Amino acid sequence: MKGLFSILIILAFTQVLGPTPSFGQSSPTFLQLGQAKGALYKPDSGPAPRIGIIVMHREANYMNNIACTEFSKRGFMVLCMNSRFENNESVVAWELIPLDVAQGVNYLKNTQHLNRIILYGNSGGGVTMSFYQAVAGNGPSVCQGSRKLVECSSSGSNSLAGSTPADGIILSDGHPGNPILRQRSINPSLIRSQDLDRVRLNPKLNPFDPNNGYSTTASSTYSDKFKQQYFVEQAEQMNRLIDLASDRLQQINDGKDIYTDDAPFDIPGFDNARLLSLDLTVRHTTVQPEKLLKNDGTIVTQIIESIAPPRPKLAQLNSTFSQGARGGLTVRSFLSSNAIRATNSMDENQIDLAPATIPCLVCFSR
Repeated sequence: MKGLFSILIILAFTQVLGPTPSFGQSSPTFLQLGQAKGALYKPDSGPAPRIGIIVMHREANYMNNIACTEFSKRGFMVLCMNSRFENNESVVAWELIPLDVAQGVNYLKNTQHLNRIILYGNSGGGVTMSFYQAVAGNGPSVCQGSRKLVECSSSGSNSLAGSTPADGIILSDGHPGNPILRQRSINPSLIRSQDLDRVRLNPKLNPFDPNNGYSTTASSTYSDKFKQQYFVEQAEQMNRLIDLASDRLQQINDGKDIYTDDAPFDIPGFDNARLLSLDLTVRHTTVQPEKLLKNDGTIVTQIIESIAPPRPKLAQLNSTFSQGARGGLTVRSFLSSNAIRATNSMDENQIDLAPATIPCLVCFSR
């Protein structure tokens, strides 16, 4: 895409601006941006910014994120935003997220008249920003079609048509999206009833059983057979949940449910059962040599090892309502922002990349 900044160029530019006598704004200007809101940070000194950076997450409060002050110290204008779903995972409608990002892009371009706009995505902000860029660069068709669980709109008040692409994206520890994270985090040893309230345990797939390779103090060691069965069953569990939620939504839409708009959809064991966080052999390096930006500013190309430690305490978290069930989801928010079909949770070739919850890390137009 014309004018697209690479991540390395942006990072290098940031380092160049670092020593200049600019200081991040201590008193930002707060803005209402449609259904979203933002805090505008400007350098307290130095030349007027020509480049703006938008910082936003799917639902977390990012209006005082460290990136707000650190980027403004380096001479950038920074718009730190909260989406319309601020601190409320249970109502996230992923297909509406680009509308909020668009408000920020339009404000910096049309009101602040900046030359270039960069999107900054940390964690869940990574897919937030790449989803926006995909829609802005290619149109709403990227999140429409029969294979999407939830489609975005190209007409009416929620239309995503006509969004302005940004000039580049910075991804900071971005993940592949909530649907893939949830699929890889669901505990497949918990066999759920149709109403999800009753659960029985399949001990042969219990990731927290020492007989299966679990360790309470170090990296767990699961057999290849266990891991393969685990990943296949995770995908099958997710597919069954999607079918349950879709059937319930159809009942709601047909006026045959007790509710007329939505319904609760709490899922026991829906999080914190990731084998890759328990057994460090599951995914601990890049598949091939990649460029690594080191702390001293040099760049090397190598197989990159993860430095993440094992997390045996997931055993306790998975059995809780607050951390294990992701309580508070509804039928609609599950289908919109937490669901994806697959036949193997860890094999990208077997994960359906089509649902509205686009799992790409970077999506640019050509």
